[in-house]
Amino acid sequence: MTPDGVELTVQSEGKQSQPSLLVMDWGPTLGAVRGRFQDIARAEFRKQRKRLGVLNAEQEVAIEALLMSTVNQISHRVVIQMSRLIETIG
Repeated sequence: MTPDGVELTVQSEGKQSQPSLLVMDWGPTLGAVRGRFQDIARAEFRKQRKRLGVLNAEQEVAIEALLMSTVNQISHRVVIQMSRLIETIG
């Protein structure tokens, strides 16, 4: 392999890894988006708590788990779409 061939390989590898590095840079931001969605769900639960009547601790934990599961399902799709967008930009 000639030195030129080596250079082309290195350039090619660099271009392929650039989107991955971009996604890694955005990782904390994407995680923060999910965390913000969870915070909103918890705040809404606290806000609406009185409307739910008498609940024991186990029921409250179950409701919060349901909310977090729902938020995670929704935010997962949003984060995946954002990741794909970031990769196309890179």
